Amino acid sequence: MAQDPRLLLQKAEKAASGATGGFSFFGGRTEKWENAADLYTQAANAFRVQKQNHEAGQAFERAAAIQTNNLSEPDDAANTLSEAFKVYRKESPSDAARVLSQAITHYTSKGNFRRAATHQQNLAEVYENEIGDQKKALEAYETAAGWFESDNAEALASKLYLKVGDLAALEGDYSRACDKFESVARASLQNNLMRWSVKEYLLKAGICHLAAGDLVATKRALEQYKEWDNSFVQQRECMLLEDLTHAVEEGDQDGFSEKLFQYDQMSKLDKWKTGLLLRVKGSIEKEEEDFS
Repeated sequence: MAQDPRLLLQKAEKAASGATGGFSFFGGRTEKWENAADLYTQAANAFRVQKQNHEAGQAFERAAAIQTNNLSEPDDAANTLSEAFKVYRKESPSDAARVLSQAITHYTSKGNFRRAATHQQNLAEVYENEIGDQKKALEAYETAAGWFESDNAEALASKLYLKVGDLAALEGDYSRACDKFESVARASLQNNLMRWSVKEYLLKAGICHLAAGDLVATKRALEQYKEWDNSFVQQRECMLLEDLTHAVEEGDQDGFSEKLFQYDQMSKLDKWKTGLLLRVKGSIEKEEEDFS
């Protein structure tokens, strides 16, 4: 039979009160605090079983506070805060972000950047998906990517730099997005397992150049991509970017749409590309209106 979480919580509070007050002739105060922390953890897990996630998170936090302040066990406290993050995530994402940030601070202070990076990625996902703060998500993803990179986890870093590129473009920071896509593309050229994805990254970078509205920079970038990867000139992605650049230059809205339609028949355009390309098409319409 499952334990009653509220009864465990009462026992934990009583144990913490006993550890705080009075004089212990034979010592043993540490054991009392350890018992209190353990009871708070038991209560948290019992709340978890009953899907009372907010109460579980609060109990985990009480345990972590004891581990930090009374037992000087920051490693255990960081692990406990990570558990609090898990139960808070869906019901109280702001609390989830708060406790995970505390755990991350501990891991970075200990030089454990691989673990910190993993948690930082989780934090970014909460900002993006649960809280809906794209700017904080972008910064958190970039921080995580940098930590993975410093720990020689290039594949994990590249994955998150691409995520930074995606979010930066959606936020209208096209320069930053281009930089991320191009950096990952160049790094991938040196890796046989990642090389096949280069055309995708260069296509995204090219779309961002078009969205920025600088045709001179777009053409220069395309020539640079061909230098980086000799095979790119033969790829449909390169041909599409050249066709779209020409259509924008000519103010040819119909031609722009036709080239996209043709490409989409062979390689489905995802939501991100479609959204960015609609912005580019919208800029053609605006230019036509300006001249009419």
